[in-house]
Amino acid sequence: MRKTIFCIMSFLVGILLFAVAMQQAGIGDILKTIFLFPSLIIILVFLLNFGAICVIGSWRWKIIIEAQNSHKVNFWKVLRAKLAGFTVSYITPSALIGGEPVRAYMIKEEIGYDWEKSFASVVIDGAIYFFSLFLLMLAGFLFLINYFSLPLEFFCGFGIIVIGAVFILYLFYSRMLNKNTDGEGFFMFIIGVLRLNKIKAIRNKEKNIKKTERIITQFFKNKKKVFLKAFFLAILEIVFYLIVICVVIFHLRQADTAFEFIQSVPILFLMTLANFVPIPGSLGSFEAALTFIFELLNLGKSNGFALGLIHRFVNIILVVIGFFILIHFELTTVSRKFSAEAPEALLKLHRFFKRIIRNN
Repeated sequence: MRKTIFCIMSFLVGILLFAVAMQQAGIGDILKTIFLFPSLIIILVFLLNFGAICVIGSWRWKIIIEAQNSHKVNFWKVLRAKLAGFTVSYITPSALIGGEPVRAYMIKEEIGYDWEKSFASVVIDGAIYFFSLFLLMLAGFLFLINYFSLPLEFFCGFGIIVIGAVFILYLFYSRMLNKNTDGEGFFMFIIGVLRLNKIKAIRNKEKNIKKTERIITQFFKNKKKVFLKAFFLAILEIVFYLIVICVVIFHLRQADTAFEFIQSVPILFLMTLANFVPIPGSLGSFEAALTFIFELLNLGKSNGFALGLIHRFVNIILVVIGFFILIHFELTTVSRKFSAEAPEALLKLHRFFKRIIRNN
C-alpha cells in the first residue's frame, strides 16, 4: 500500500514539474518546434538510442556473463532480458536500477543460471556503466563551472552529487577488491552500517549475498581484459547518447545559434541526474533539467523541452517492446514455479497469467 501511495505521489510531482517546465519553455514554441521536426530524424534518433541501450548495452552484459561461465550465451536472450529490465526501470520510480532484478531473474531462467551468478553479472555490468557515467558527470560538472558562473545553490548541489558519486564508487571498488580490514564486501558493509541485518528476510539472504560478492570480486580480480572490453562498450554507449543529442540539436537550433559537440556533455550530465529522480520515467524532472541547461547554453528553452519529448517518445517505443517481451516470457514460463528470488513485478505477472489459464 505504501509503495502504491509513493508511486502515485511521485507521479503527481512529475506531472507538476512537467507542467511548470512546459510553461517556462512556452507551449506555443514547443508545439511549433515538434511539428516542424523531421520524422526521418526521429527514426535516426530511435535507431541510435536502440543501438546504445539494446545492442551495445546487451553486448556488454553478454561478455560479462560469458566471462563468468566460459561458454557462449545467446545474444537474443540477453537482449530480451535487457529490454524487459529497461521497461520496468522506466515505469517505476526506481531511478536507473528498478528493472535490474527483473533482467537478472529473466536471464537466470533463460539460460539455466545460478541466481547469485545472474545477479552478480547485473551488478558488474551496472558498476562498469556507472563508473563511465561518473566520468561523464565529472566532465559535465567541470564544463559548467569553467564556462558559467553558476548560482551558489547549483554549484553546491552539483558538487555534492559528484563528491557523493566518488565516495560510493571508491567504497564499492575498494571493498569488492578486498582492500579493507574487516573483510566485508560492499553490500554486507552497507547492510551492517544501516543495520539491515535486523530484518529477518535480509538476514536469511546473507549467505547468498556473500556468495554474490565473491563472484563479483573474482571478476574484477581475474577478468581484467573483459573489464576493459566492457568499459570500452560503456563509453561507446555514452558516445551514442552524445551523438543523439547533437543530431537533435542541429535540427532544432536557429541558424545563428552556435553549437559545439562539447556542449552535449553538460546536457547529458543533466539528463543523467534527472534520471536519478525517483519519478516514473523521470517525468517532469527530465524536461525541467533540459529546459534549464538549454537556457544556460543559450540554445532555447523550448528546444530543451522538445529534446525531452523526442527522447521520451523513442524510449516509450522501447518500453512497449520490452512490455511485450515480459508478456512473452511469462507465457513461456507459466508452467514453471518461480523461486523466492523472483522480483515482485515478475511474481505478480506470473500469478496473473496462472489465474487466467486456470480459469480457462
